[in-house]
Amino acid sequence: MMSFENSPQMLEIKAGLREMFFAILDTVTGAFKAFYEYLKEAPIPAPPTMMKLFSNNKANLILFTVFVAYIIFINVRAYVVFAADKRYAQRNQERVPEKTLFKYMWVGGAAGSGLSMLMNRHKTQHANFVATAAVLVVIQLILFSFILGYLGFWTFF
Repeated sequence: MMSFENSPQMLEIKAGLREMFFAILDTVTGAFKAFYEYLKEAPIPAPPTMMKLFSNNKANLILFTVFVAYIIFINVRAYVVFAADKRYAQRNQERVPEKTLFKYMWVGGAAGSGLSMLMNRHKTQHANFVATAAVLVVIQLILFSFILGYLGFWTFF
């Protein structure tokens, strides 16, 4: 008796899917090759270190100060919330919801929450917290450096 998996209809479907997969693979490979060739010939843009949002230095300085203050505040707050959650866990008190902990990571406090996770040994066994914190730290460092460069960070020194 022939099994369903080896029936002529299934073998035909498998062959069609295989052909479709290889066609998609060829298309994607071609697109990546074309993009690579484009990047090889594209001019390298100048870094945005001397760009300014406003021509007024005072306005840029105020925006810069507000942005840096926000980054410091949200990271300190994230550190404190993670440390408080660890303390609540040790005392068997009502915990801070994980949703709130993730919010602090996503709104700019990934460095503070990651530091608190390492210092207090809290949530380090949860892969989703560790991975999210690590990825967001890298993304936020890149994003913050671009924003600070756009605000004319180097022109204040």
